[in-house]
Amino acid sequence: MDDRQRMRISELMLYCYDGSASPEDIAELEALLDRNRKALEYCVEISKVLSYFHCLAQVPLSQPDSVEGLDTEFMSELEQQQQMDLLCDFAEYEKHADALDIADPEKPVVLPPIKKLHFEQPARRMNKFSLATAIVSVAALLLMVVYLRYAPPAPYEVATVFDSIDAEWSSDLSISRGTRITSNSEPIRLTRGIVKFQTDDQVDVVVEAPSEFYFSSYAEVSMNYGKLFAHVSEQGYGFSVVTPNSKIVDLGTEFGVLSHINGNTEVHLYKGKANVFAGEKHERKTTQLLSAGSAVKVDSHNSNIQNIELDEQALVRNIDSKEKFIWKGQDAVRLTDLLLGGDGFGTATQQTIEYDPATGAAVQIGAPGYRSGSGKISGISGSPYLDAIFVPGRGDAIVSSEGHRFLECPVTSGLYYSNVICQKNCKFFDPVQQIFEESKQQFEDPGFLYLHSNMGLTVDLNAVRRIVPGLRISSFSAYAGIIDMWNNEPDYSQVDVWVLVDGQVKSSRKAIKADQGYDIHVDIFDVDRFLSLVVTDGGQINAEGFPANHFDTCGFAEPVFEVVSP
Repeated sequence: MDDRQRMRISELMLYCYDGSASPEDIAELEALLDRNRKALEYCVEISKVLSYFHCLAQVPLSQPDSVEGLDTEFMSELEQQQQMDLLCDFAEYEKHADALDIADPEKPVVLPPIKKLHFEQPARRMNKFSLATAIVSVAALLLMVVYLRYAPPAPYEVATVFDSIDAEWSSDLSISRGTRITSNSEPIRLTRGIVKFQTDDQVDVVVEAPSEFYFSSYAEVSMNYGKLFAHVSEQGYGFSVVTPNSKIVDLGTEFGVLSHINGNTEVHLYKGKANVFAGEKHERKTTQLLSAGSAVKVDSHNSNIQNIELDEQALVRNIDSKEKFIWKGQDAVRLTDLLLGGDGFGTATQQTIEYDPATGAAVQIGAPGYRSGSGKISGISGSPYLDAIFVPGRGDAIVSSEGHRFLECPVTSGLYYSNVICQKNCKFFDPVQQIFEESKQQFEDPGFLYLHSNMGLTVDLNAVRRIVPGLRISSFSAYAGIIDMWNNEPDYSQVDVWVLVDGQVKSSRKAIKADQGYDIHVDIFDVDRFLSLVVTDGGQINAEGFPANHFDTCGFAEPVFEVVSP
């Protein structure tokens, strides 16, 4: 706990002590004290000091014995303090007292006649120096209350510009990566782009243009209008965002705030909990506790809190200018979108692309025809996300540029018919795709990857990771099945499907026929480097004059990498 946190706790305790604490102040104090032992200990010390000053102030000067209401333990401490004050007074007096005349030791000392002395028990009185100290302390405390309440605190550094993309400001402030932001500065207007700040309490704050805002402190942002997302660390517990008609107090969260020009405020809570206080400043507030997966709107006219549907992608949650990465909370990177030139989140405009297994080059629509694989991998020249294409033949195939081997690979004919094909919103040979429809799989933006039997494709996981900095790939999923083309009835088609990670089989389904599907889900770990999809011919099937694997084209519907925040 640093000095700024102590200052804020002291301020909130004083508000509670003088009865002026608002519900937001109390919620913020609770958030600061929750799970923070040092903060709790500091709060207890402040309570003791306030109680001590209060008790001293209750002892009247004209009635020194009237100390009812104080417990015995406190009186003992008070008496000890009085004695200590008196000793200090004597010590201070000795520093400046006149020198004493010491009698000549050779001269006899004449003692006065002894008289009977009568001792009377003195009335208990408070030491005047201690009482004066108490009065001055109480006065100082009251002065501090007034100062904290009405005097604007001096600006101090509270946050750092962590990153930005295409940021433009409507001010002469020189704001760039590494710029330190101070509290209570003039409102900052972001007219274009996205900026990521990190507070000194390790709270990540992402602001989107157009926005007008300023940091009230290291623990609070005031936003006149705009979009803000906050990822609050354990150290930043209690972080809050203030809009013209509400205040959102973090209770360990990831949340977004949309403060509209018309005065409405939306709060979208993605993780944890938060308190929403509705109502303009100095007005009576209403409050609602939000939990993960909920959202509310605070109306600009009457400050009513209304439940609304959570928008998972309402705000930018993270950026990386080096990779031009903008993340709005998407939980999946689409492999087909990457191969078609997009960012993995559905931005690709290209509709189709093919890769020649013999060369690894990206080509226009190629003429199908039976070819025999070389048994070697082909490096990919058309995509940074693909590592290799290979044609398994005699088993024990090499599946990556780093020599990973598919030891369980079955012996195949080594024949394949078409290129590797990737398509967006389109199906190979315009098939009915009955098996996908019957599986009740829901694909928002269907992308398909097609591998004829005796083909393998390897994805470079590190290349995918580079486009989602700050996120972790947790798994790979797809839905696979033989596509519907011509009259490929179950008796005419059969394939084996394999999913490998660094050459090791993580999932497989053998002897899949044309009326069957295969739901793929494979966990991905940080140490994993390559993921391979392999289709083999699955045995000899009667094809009436065609090669046995003529109808064996496997489609992978919506192949995606699930990503999560670490």
